[in-house]
Amino acid sequence: MTFTWLTQGSFLFESNGVRILVDPYMSDIVFEREGLKRLVDYPLTFDELKPDLLICTHDHIDHLDPETVTKIGKMYPDCVFAGPASCVNHFRKLNIAEEKIQLLRQEQDFLFRGFTLTAVPAFHSDPDAVGIVLEADGKRVYLSGDSLYDVALVNEVTKGCDMALVCINGRLGNMSWQEAVRVVTQLEAETALPMHYGLFAENTEDPQPFIDACLGNNIKSYAMNIGEKVCL
Repeated sequence: MTFTWLTQGSFLFESNGVRILVDPYMSDIVFEREGLKRLVDYPLTFDELKPDLLICTHDHIDHLDPETVTKIGKMYPDCVFAGPASCVNHFRKLNIAEEKIQLLRQEQDFLFRGFTLTAVPAFHSDPDAVGIVLEADGKRVYLSGDSLYDVALVNEVTKGCDMALVCINGRLGNMSWQEAVRVVTQLEAETALPMHYGLFAENTEDPQPFIDACLGNNIKSYAMNIGEKVCL
């Protein structure tokens, strides 16, 4: 399995030719609605995406971007769209075909072409928000999505994953880097990488203190490069 960080909470996971896209924010709708300008461009074009499955972890416009979802639905008619109930309802409003929509229920496995996907708890202003555990090729990755700190983030599904990708920005309903360190330490993850920073000046964080704290707890960590594919 490989993964590529695509800004904010967006990732592309790949295994054996299957591509799973998570939380793509490719438009400027946040600037149009809330005045927050992008600091960096999305590293892939729509032609380069080629998603087999698109997952939205919750129904906020920097994670379920209606302009991006609509365009993907038109360009990739075979793509499946998955998410919790709030996202499923939004997919329907965007005229995604019902047979292409998959509801993700917490702690229930969803098997997709060699991947096992499990929605896990997240604690955010969208009450339906979830994190995701992805498993393929003998590796397990926990993606926190947007979430405040809560002891329930550490559970039978998330604990012991090979890698944890966690939000650190400490604003707008997300845990701080200090709380994220507490989570990954309790998860006993081999590697923990910070995400959900660097896209908006008003909602970012320096990843280095998180990285240093992980390394001090014998957890591998580093700052990802946007658009760089990494093999687990």
